[in-house]
Amino acid sequence: MVNKKRPCSLFIILLLLVTGCNNVSSSATTSDGSSEHILSSETETLYKRERYVEKGISRINSFPNLPQNYKYIDYHHIAHEIDALVFDFANNPTAKLPAYIASEPATWNPMGYWLDQPRQPSTYNPLETGYLKRTFGLPTYVGDNRVLSSGSEAMVTIGAVLGSTFAGINKQNINYGDLTYDFAEMTFASYDTGCKLVHNYGVQGQSFWYDLFPQILFARLFDYYRDTPYMREMVLNGANQWLAALPNFKKDDAPNYEFVGYNVVLQSPTTTGNHIEPPNGGLAFIFYSAYEITKEEKYLAGCKEVLNYLQTYNKNPNYEALTDYAPYVASILNQKYGTNYDIGKFIDFVFDNDSDFRPGWAVLNDTFASYPMHGLVGQVGDYAFSMNSFHLPTTLMPLIKYEPRYATALGKYMLNVASNSRVFFPKEHALTNQTMNIYLPFDPSGYLVYEGFRNNYAGINGYAMGDATTLFDQPSDISLYSSVLLGGMGALVAPTDINGILKINLNATDSFGDNLYPTYMFYNPYAEEKIITFEGLATRYDLFDLTSNSVFGRNLQGNVRILLEKERALVLKVLPANSYLKVEGDTIFCGENIIAKKRPAVELLNIETWQELTEATPIEIKYTGLEGDDIVNMKIAFDDILVYDGEPIETFFYDKNLLPHTDYTLKVVIETKNGLQDYVTKKVICR
Repeated sequence: MVNKKRPCSLFIILLLLVTGCNNVSSSATTSDGSSEHILSSETETLYKRERYVEKGISRINSFPNLPQNYKYIDYHHIAHEIDALVFDFANNPTAKLPAYIASEPATWNPMGYWLDQPRQPSTYNPLETGYLKRTFGLPTYVGDNRVLSSGSEAMVTIGAVLGSTFAGINKQNINYGDLTYDFAEMTFASYDTGCKLVHNYGVQGQSFWYDLFPQILFARLFDYYRDTPYMREMVLNGANQWLAALPNFKKDDAPNYEFVGYNVVLQSPTTTGNHIEPPNGGLAFIFYSAYEITKEEKYLAGCKEVLNYLQTYNKNPNYEALTDYAPYVASILNQKYGTNYDIGKFIDFVFDNDSDFRPGWAVLNDTFASYPMHGLVGQVGDYAFSMNSFHLPTTLMPLIKYEPRYATALGKYMLNVASNSRVFFPKEHALTNQTMNIYLPFDPSGYLVYEGFRNNYAGINGYAMGDATTLFDQPSDISLYSSVLLGGMGALVAPTDINGILKINLNATDSFGDNLYPTYMFYNPYAEEKIITFEGLATRYDLFDLTSNSVFGRNLQGNVRILLEKERALVLKVLPANSYLKVEGDTIFCGENIIAKKRPAVELLNIETWQELTEATPIEIKYTGLEGDDIVNMKIAFDDILVYDGEPIETFFYDKNLLPHTDYTLKVVIETKNGLQDYVTKKVICR
């Protein structure tokens, strides 16, 4: 994805393993003597390939293309093994709350247990009475005896069902022995009839994180089990409660989300000293999901209200995993509903080390001891966390379908996460480098993960641990709430026939998304071209390339061989054979379905968030137009001070005399001959 086209060809070559396809332009002989047909989209008459148009992500730019000591981890297999471990209790129809004796690991398994109401009426309404059927409980950490007094956390039980579902395990009407259980319905136990929310245990209103994240997981779970009675109402009740709360997110009559929580019954924001947990993009996702379920405009309006607030917000509100949803939801709204949100700004919220409410919280870009941390989430220089590292890809990968300009950057990110997350697995470390002094006998492969990995703890470099032993006086840092969400990784990544090149399923975690057509990404981290096998359909199909807005191949069948350009991503959407595509303005349709948008791109090559600039600092700008639609105008502004308006330039120096203040939002806007625009922003300090 560069400004200029490759001199050798306008098109990626598709090498077919099958015969009888249209548009065959030449042939070649493989090393084993078999014949391969070579198809070039250059023969396609309906479409001409656009230029590659890309946008970078500052923090990812310095990630290695291929992670240090790259290792493929079969997350799909591990997710299935974790499901078997977590739900092993279901094989015993009378499994009771375990003892969880700290000094006896044998008592920590089975981890789960049944919860039964003393009376189970034949008919009831869980929206009014609460869930009165059999449900289940799980500890937050393996061996966590707090479950004896406090019960299970919603993010653990719902996360367990969702994680297994992500990995392709149907948890509805599933058999254990002679009995059939519906674990999706059992998550109703976390629905609070008083406040009409799905939230973590405890008093509602004390924490946006504990109130919103379980509601989000529950909504994402509903996307898989839409026929479950009452579940739709619970999702929408939550959205309605938060929609009613929005007018009260104010300080001094101005919109303000800087609270620790909000009590929906008292209709009042909660403050606790200086501690703030902003609702961020998580709130936008709750409204977005409700809109996709109902198509009621009030939910779309609420979603936009949240994103509008973030669009003009001058701080980084990142806290835990709620911010993960801001760029994801905004990218969908930009493509489907005509908004123009600053995706780059929202991505920077997630990646950059400048959170105002959890200092140091970011996507890591360094090494702990000898372990590469690139792509993991946690405290910079100190502490990586497994749950957050597993969760973020479930929002960033589907974003690529709506914003393929970020494909190469996020492809590099995903490859690093997939390899570097190995630090969370017990068997990756000697017992001297983890808090457990034994490997769990009931988890002989070490699939259940640690909550985190420290750079240095108690003088030991590179240490697998968690908060349970250090903060909560528990015997184990093996984290169930983290392990169960590993299913998202299992859904997203699969190997190809080239080591280091992953097949990433962009539909796998796109909750309520446009998943009609299978969509896959391949990122080539190598400094040379690579050929991989794409596992196609047995029936005939077309391939459309989202990274270049062009038909990649028509009327294909079976497996095909694909040439990947060096250090670049390719995003392929599988369409019905001989699909009719049409262009209306900047939008490409397959039938009535939007499959792509034509967009130019501009990015700042050498500017980091909060970078200090002087008049001598060159501001390097990269811009890319579309085929036949070049960039004709560029505007550069610091806040509302326009400092340049003219032909596009690649380097700019500002004049301090025009900038009387210190902190600014630097904004560069480009416009093409046909009126298409793009922009990039960065918070900077001008000296």
